[in-house]
Amino acid sequence: MLPRRSLCVLLASLAGACDGVAPASDGGLLDASVGLDAGPSFTCSEVTPLDAILDATVRVTFDTAMTETRPRDLGLVCGNTEAELRWAPQEVVALSVPGDPASTYAVEFTTNLPGTDARFNTVVQVRETCERAPTGGFPPRCFDDTAMGEYRSTGAITVRGGSTHYFIVTGFSQPPASQMTVDRGTVEIAFTVRRGDAPALTDGSLRLVLDDVRIQATGTDGDADVRGVAMNFYGPDGDLLDIFGDGEATEDGDVLIVRFDDPPALGTTWTGGVWVRAADLNLGPYLRAVQASRVGLRAYDAAWATSPMLMRPIEEAVLVGLGEACDAETYCRPEMVCSGGACIPSAAVAGLCDRAIDITVPATAEMGATVTRMGATGAGRGLMEIDPSCVAGDAQAGIGAEAIYKVDVPLARFDLLVTTDLPGTGSTDTIVLVRAACPDSGSVLACNDDVAMGNVRSSVELRDLALGSYYVIVERYRGLAMGTIPHELGVTVRPVVALGELCDAATTRCASGACTDGTCQ
Repeated sequence: MLPRRSLCVLLASLAGACDGVAPASDGGLLDASVGLDAGPSFTCSEVTPLDAILDATVRVTFDTAMTETRPRDLGLVCGNTEAELRWAPQEVVALSVPGDPASTYAVEFTTNLPGTDARFNTVVQVRETCERAPTGGFPPRCFDDTAMGEYRSTGAITVRGGSTHYFIVTGFSQPPASQMTVDRGTVEIAFTVRRGDAPALTDGSLRLVLDDVRIQATGTDGDADVRGVAMNFYGPDGDLLDIFGDGEATEDGDVLIVRFDDPPALGTTWTGGVWVRAADLNLGPYLRAVQASRVGLRAYDAAWATSPMLMRPIEEAVLVGLGEACDAETYCRPEMVCSGGACIPSAAVAGLCDRAIDITVPATAEMGATVTRMGATGAGRGLMEIDPSCVAGDAQAGIGAEAIYKVDVPLARFDLLVTTDLPGTGSTDTIVLVRAACPDSGSVLACNDDVAMGNVRSSVELRDLALGSYYVIVERYRGLAMGTIPHELGVTVRPVVALGELCDAATTRCASGACTDGTCQ
């Protein structure tokens, strides 16, 4: 199953925010399914009535610190997560929306206004009736932080004309001390209503690209405010998958919501896409593990108006390498991008490869040679992909920064031996791989994590290579959080000698026979 908190970390950057997780923009994406109101009953006479105006903004100001009514329970995942902390004071605004009941309208609202205490960590929940909390997870009905470091709330919903909706304005009770925020105080909330129609989804796809997932969609939208897609997943028997593992699968509860990487161009026809990286969310391996065969796609807009669901098969992507043709159905291997119909290195990887350290090994056709070089791997996330089979299936093993070396060999036939099993490496746990093309993760010729049980240094041996350039990449095992760590690298070029030709028993290898009296016999 997919952990809700891991999803929250991902969606904080893709589409929303969660308290306790660095927020990017408002979401309420995972905190919308809140169940029945467990608080005391109350009458609608307690609310503050407010009439919205089409294409205009109305607002109201109050002080929740002066509220004496016992707060209503918003649910375990709307704002506060601990039952004993879910009781910050509240005010309720009953917003009457004008317009035709047969038409839909976007209601945009925010407490990020001068009249709201800048320290007030506000939370807004939207209800269709004042007595009953929302029960579905999508579209969201609980809205939290506006942006990174801005704990006042912003959100939007889509409603029918002539309807009344109830906005419970409250605080995040006992927020983390590090935020320096409060859960009550003066608050100004503004509401803007405009005509809003749902986007239409005409086509879409979900492809597994190794452990990453690529989602693409096309459609139409007269409002030109489409933002992303919501997805349900279905197993091989056609049953909806319970992705959160709560024992019940529902189309508005077991939903993964992602925002497009780049907003689609304005206009009535749009195309959008998003990468879900395995480093952020283990979606690809999860879908394979549960044998998910189909995805239900729904496009949503800035006010969470949604298109009808479009069912599509989950596909395995076709991957191609450096310089090969790519398009909407054929993807470049990791570290490359599709540009002009061909795979080229991403800018970051191209720069990294351009800075590769040159190593010249003075080998000749009759005598091999070894060069050693002290190097270091820095802190931070790396750019190079490492096949999990090289590191016993540990997808996080190769997340650290890389040191890259370029070895040019002018020999027609040779062996290449690379090792960090040298004194200068010390106790550093290394990973070593050799590629034929620096920016192409599909050109790996050899990879090694540990030399042997108890020896965390690395060594590889490649035989019968041809003239050319080869790239040696050194990483630390799980090196993301560490500082700069040194290693010692040894590179040996061993010529391969044919029968009857001159050889050196210590530094060359005969293609057949043995080196006897300086000749392969």
